[in-house]
Amino acid sequence: MAERSVEEFLKECQQSGDSAYAALRSVLERLEDQKTRVQARIFLADLQKRFPSKEARDQCFDSYHFRIEDIFLDQYEGYQGRKKLTTMVIPSIFIPEDWSFTFYEGLNRHPDSIFKDKSVAELGCGNGWISIAIAEKWLPLKVYGLDINPRAVKISWINLYLNALDEQGQPIYDGEKKTLLDRVEFHESDLLGYCRDHDIQLDRIVGCIPQILNPNPDAMSKMITENASEEFLYSLSNYCALQGFVEDQFGLGLIARAVEEGIAVIKPMGIMIFNMGGRPGQGVCKRLFERRGFFVNKLWQTKILQAADTDISALVEIEKNSPHRFEFFMGLSGDQPICARTAWAYGNAGGRISHALSVYSCQLRQPNQVKKIFEFLKNGFQDISSSLDLSFQDDAVADEKIPFLAYLASILKESSFCSYEPPAGSKQFRNFIASFMKTYHRIPLSADTKLKES
Repeated sequence: MAERSVEEFLKECQQSGDSAYAALRSVLERLEDQKTRVQARIFLADLQKRFPSKEARDQCFDSYHFRIEDIFLDQYEGYQGRKKLTTMVIPSIFIPEDWSFTFYEGLNRHPDSIFKDKSVAELGCGNGWISIAIAEKWLPLKVYGLDINPRAVKISWINLYLNALDEQGQPIYDGEKKTLLDRVEFHESDLLGYCRDHDIQLDRIVGCIPQILNPNPDAMSKMITENASEEFLYSLSNYCALQGFVEDQFGLGLIARAVEEGIAVIKPMGIMIFNMGGRPGQGVCKRLFERRGFFVNKLWQTKILQAADTDISALVEIEKNSPHRFEFFMGLSGDQPICARTAWAYGNAGGRISHALSVYSCQLRQPNQVKKIFEFLKNGFQDISSSLDLSFQDDAVADEKIPFLAYLASILKESSFCSYEPPAGSKQFRNFIASFMKTYHRIPLSADTKLKES
């Protein structure tokens, strides 16, 4: 592609966000074709050079509806490998910010072996940078970057090519003679739907997904297509809908569904890692995992400013109708928690509010048994799931109760009804009584003896 083509490309992008997305899709098609891949990558390198400064990139985003920028990895704990990733963003997808940077920091708190040669799924991958960073640093077997936003998936593929090939369009090989194209895939998926439908068993599930109910519930019922409005597609990064879980009251219903879907596809020794906003309180966040049979470890915690474009009025409504109080802070320096109502008023008055942000790692304590329990519950017993509690302080109690529930689930799964005892009562119990009377009172009874009333 010549310089003139860059000008034509920018002219098309300038028309609207939809036009920019269409132009980027055509670039992706050229990247996917091995005959045009090299020239397409060179074109992207030339495009990036047109906007060398932050001010120029911000102007590009405002005028041409996209931005190509670098994310520097050498600032994170345990840094190794390349210093930076080159990434593209568009207005209709999640833009890397404190949430995702904190999440990546938490991932780095795990030992280096956690992702090596593992199959990994990232939920809510956005523009794909964390999936690519995981593959770059830890050399997993495969990373599946999943997002419900179809535009995010297309941009993620572009970012994969941006980092799998150098500026001359040549493959970049790692120490195992593989490229990022060998290690990473991106797919449109509602949470773990893609992995479930393709029978993919995972070693690791990581996720940074929305935790605030949409203040306009009807908006979440729209069809999700790549032709939807930019505003609607971007809202998928900030808000979630009711999921039918008790955690909905805290805005954590989507994570609860992700965890339960994860139980079905995670391998027995697998690990899930989630980025959790501390607004509902740390106890509520940990409880979400523990009551589903997980051991929980908090890897990392910090405090971040609440995103200015996120409406927390839904949390205010929850407080009105329940005794629960969410936890916010005034600015980053405040140490006394305030409720959602106070935070909402403070924000409307021009103040900045913040909340805790934690990265949790969790692992099933008795994976095979817990899997049996949830396999049974998902077949028409969702109401029971809301009251299920597999959290036990005493491991001995857990060792007794979880296997019993798993056994009960397996029996009920095989039979849709419970057999009833005959009117005369349990024959086994009658045998015990007859044996007792015969041995100690020399009364010749049997289980079938009928006693007449006098």
